[in-house]
Amino acid sequence: MRLGGLGFLSTRDVVAYAFVASRSQSWELQDHILRNSGVDNTDPEYANTLERLHESLPDFDLGGFSNKDTAPKKPQKTLANALCCRIAQSLGEDFHLSPRQKAVIERLQRPHAQDLLTVIPIEDLGQRMSAVEYRSILKHRLMIPMFPNDETCLVCRKACLDKYEEHALHCRELSEFKYRHDFVRDTLMDILRRVGISAKKEAPVNFLTNPAEWRSTLRLADVPVFGWECGKHACVDLTGVSP
Repeated sequence: MRLGGLGFLSTRDVVAYAFVASRSQSWELQDHILRNSGVDNTDPEYANTLERLHESLPDFDLGGFSNKDTAPKKPQKTLANALCCRIAQSLGEDFHLSPRQKAVIERLQRPHAQDLLTVIPIEDLGQRMSAVEYRSILKHRLMIPMFPNDETCLVCRKACLDKYEEHALHCRELSEFKYRHDFVRDTLMDILRRVGISAKKEAPVNFLTNPAEWRSTLRLADVPVFGWECGKHACVDLTGVSP
């Protein structure tokens, strides 16, 4: 999942990584369960898997994973970083990747790119996505086309959906889109009030659109903040973007 659909091309390596990481991370638990039993907690299968993983990561030192005394404190993270770098490099060398596939692989390796898979869905905190959004994000990251041809969005009926349905990630007509915007705005207002900063919500502000002619336009600002810095006012405008 970390490398999108192309990650399935390296399933053999991932299975070996998962087995070694799980075993090495539970050394203490194994010792506790098997103590005084006379059973050795090492087995040929683990050694063979470790050797197979070494073939995939020849430049990575796996010697410390052979016993509990030399195993790293965070074996899962250590192995994951090494394996993901190797997979990303080999995919570019062994397969002809389109610009889109290269961009997706690079983006999915960035920090917090997969946080949506582990976040606890709490509706009151805005940490919840609709089924349409979640399905679209997963298919987008797995690079699975949703439509054979461009179709009109069934929600807003204005924009065209490309075959990867990227429009579904930020369609303005989805109820959660406006909810997230208002939730962030209200949270910011609450913080400003608590610290004693004067601000208003959805207030009309006179913007100077043509300084030469001194023409101005009255527009709504999400959060105008008064006397923000050196007596000058500031306007905070929130913009919802694709997750």
